[in-house]
Amino acid sequence: MTEIDILMLQAQSNQGTGMYQVAMAFSVWVAFRVANMTGEKYSDNLLAKITASAFGLCTLFFFNMTYAFWSWNMAATGHRLLELQESGTEISALAQSYVANVGATAAVPEFSIIPSDPVAIVLVLSILILMLFPIWSPKK
Repeated sequence: MTEIDILMLQAQSNQGTGMYQVAMAFSVWVAFRVANMTGEKYSDNLLAKITASAFGLCTLFFFNMTYAFWSWNMAATGHRLLELQESGTEISALAQSYVANVGATAAVPEFSIIPSDPVAIVLVLSILILMLFPIWSPKK
């Protein structure tokens, strides 16, 4: 595999992940709407609250999973470029910079659904609170 092949593989994976992220962003919006509607109209219905919460949590799980795939793809690309370099193939300065930026090592990157980026953790927790608060907060 050449450097261009590796970068094309990354681009294709990013395109698929990006399209999925658009769908998940829409799903998060729907979950917000469901949460608001449940909190306003069905605040005394336990089944509605549980169902709305389950929908929101599942949506958030898949939203987070999209970020996890993107992060893993970035790490995998760095690993592939490093493997290419260590096999004796010369890689471009840009590829060397990419390897250094993602901290690629000889160890195969492991997939994790826990975000490594603190900003992503804050985003996911914020979405979680914004989804569950309208459903479970006391009504005035």
